[in-house]
Amino acid sequence: MVYISFYHKRLLDCIFIQITMPSGTYITAEYGCFRPDDCFLNIHVYPLAEDFGNSEGLCGNYNGVYDDDRTTRDTNVMDNVDEPVNFVKSYM
Repeated sequence: MVYISFYHKRLLDCIFIQITMPSGTYITAEYGCFRPDDCFLNIHVYPLAEDFGNSEGLCGNYNGVYDDDRTTRDTNVMDNVDEPVNFVKSYM
C-alpha cells in the first residue's frame, strides 16, 4: 500500500505532499509561490539501503556509480550534460 500525506504550509503559502512506498522509501514534493511570478517545485527522494542497486530513472541508479546516472529508459548513457531535456524526454 502506498501512503500519501498532503497538507498546506501557511508560512510560504505552499503545498507539501509526501508519498511513502511499501518499502519505507519516501518522496516529498513541495510547490509554492512567493508571489505570482516567482514559484518553485522541490522534489526529494529518500531511498532506503534496500533500494541500493535496485533503482533506476530520472533520479539516477542509486548504485554508487555517478557516471551512469544519466541512463535513458532504453539503457543508453547520455554523456552530454547540456542535454537535460532529451534525458527527461526519454522517460516520457
